[in-house]
Amino acid sequence: RLQDISLYDEAGRICRPRTVTRVGIRLTGAKNNQFGREEVRYHEKSGDATICPVLAARWIFKGAKEFNTRPEQPALSINNSRAITARKVASVIKRAEARGMDFTRFSTHSVRISGATALLNAGADKHAIKLLERWMSSAYEDYPVLTAQGTSGMSRLMC
Repeated sequence: RLQDISLYDEAGRICRPRTVTRVGIRLTGAKNNQFGREEVRYHEKSGDATICPVLAARWIFKGAKEFNTRPEQPALSINNSRAITARKVASVIKRAEARGMDFTRFSTHSVRISGATALLNAGADKHAIKLLERWMSSAYEDYPVLTAQGTSGMSRLMC
């Protein structure tokens, strides 16, 4: 829901989209949340022009303003009442495949794994990844692809 996304400035105060430096996302109802506690995940600006949670949140709020999305409605939706689900994402990926896109590069599973891989290659703690990405098991550790970024500095460790 739109109301589950909070924008914060450098001082940690709730702010408008144009001054945001940190985003808080309230999560409820996860499979690995047996006691039903609310959890908030905070994300900082990444500095990346393509993949930045703060820029994504700003776009979400811009779209919400244009489409008159109310706080209790889904932040990302197909219409005013239905959220975008994993099933819908899978459907779009399958349509892209039917139109000749390389389906081996994209799936709902690969989208999730790529996030874990990027965090592992950046040196993030495995337990933090498990909590952040809400994995019930350590299965994400079986899929990572080692990148140049992930191996930078390893030569120094061998000396």
